[in-house]
Amino acid sequence: MKTGLSKRRRRRRLGSSRQQVPQRQHTNSSNVVSLEPLSPIIIRSGRPLERKSDADPARFPPPSTIAGCLRTAWARTTNRAFGPDLARIAVSGPLLIRHDDQVLVPKPADAQYFGQRRSEAVLKAEPQKFEAGCGADLPDGLLPVQLTMPVSGKPASGPAWWLWSDFIAFRRGETVSYKALDENGWSPPRGDRRTHVSINPNTGASEREQLFQTEGLDLDNHLPYRDAPAGAYRLLARCEVELEETLVHLGGKRRLASLKLEYPTTWPSSDRSWWTRIIRSGGICLTLLTPSIFSAGYRPGWLDNDLVGCPPEISNLRLKLCAVAVGRWKPHSGWDLAARRPRPSQKLVDAGATYWFRIVGNAEENDVEKLWLANISDDEQARVDGFGLALPSPWELPPGTDVQ
Repeated sequence: MKTGLSKRRRRRRLGSSRQQVPQRQHTNSSNVVSLEPLSPIIIRSGRPLERKSDADPARFPPPSTIAGCLRTAWARTTNRAFGPDLARIAVSGPLLIRHDDQVLVPKPADAQYFGQRRSEAVLKAEPQKFEAGCGADLPDGLLPVQLTMPVSGKPASGPAWWLWSDFIAFRRGETVSYKALDENGWSPPRGDRRTHVSINPNTGASEREQLFQTEGLDLDNHLPYRDAPAGAYRLLARCEVELEETLVHLGGKRRLASLKLEYPTTWPSSDRSWWTRIIRSGGICLTLLTPSIFSAGYRPGWLDNDLVGCPPEISNLRLKLCAVAVGRWKPHSGWDLAARRPRPSQKLVDAGATYWFRIVGNAEENDVEKLWLANISDDEQARVDGFGLALPSPWELPPGTDVQ
């Protein structure tokens, strides 16, 4: 019987015990957990499956997939009933966690790669005022986002996920080398594509014209030449309730994953000096670490026509949107188990999108602190499902701008 693992990968799994991996906590439950897929993850976009259908490209699991997986695991281990109340359990994530317990986050949209053949560099883009005689069709009040250094060479490729420490250094305004990002980062590998056929239960033979393909995301197979342990990367999440270690189904085709307990301190945190810098700077740079759902497209629905508003559940913090750096939107759908029908398709603002805000009026550090890894999507259920996980950082308004 085929296991879906190549001989090379089976050898890596058997030899992983030689690696020195930090020990997990010895408690029976934790609200910070990781998911180690035991086979490539199948995540479909919701596109209808035809009689002859090509595979959807391999996708990183959206927050709703992780939320459904963790809620189901909690209900089964605690013998709770499956019902509407289960969907109210709040989940944050997913992020990535490496075998050495280092956390990775999506590359911010304001970081751009340029250069080729060992001359690659990462350049930062920031809101800046228009030069004399220049303009754009941006909405009134928004600044253009421009590179802070002259461009040298053509656009280059680079890691799609950054090590947490590299990301924080970038947000502090420190120089981060392309080499460090490339060595520490991660990019999704080529998808694991498999062809399937429908079998007639009466004859045991394949049905004519009933072929379809699936393409899964493998978090291990991008390291065929390195001595990496099994589970080199896992999915990191935080749940409102405490969970126990178990096996779970993750994504489509009932693929298995191992739910592991993590230290509560594994989930990224900050200190008081971070909030003090934000208050002193007068501005906030918000980066999405998970995709978000906004009713106004790229723009949060909690902003009014003047681009001013308060983030969800933080009524004492008024922000004015000054600039945005976003990539192409991503389609999202799913299956409604309660209604037994497909969910309506939605457009997601992809992870890495960056928003620059000016703080309006006075703000307290406690109010700003509430933004730390908070879900800022418009809809309450979307926030509970984990959409719109945001990381705030200090940002100073460019001198000479007229954003008021």
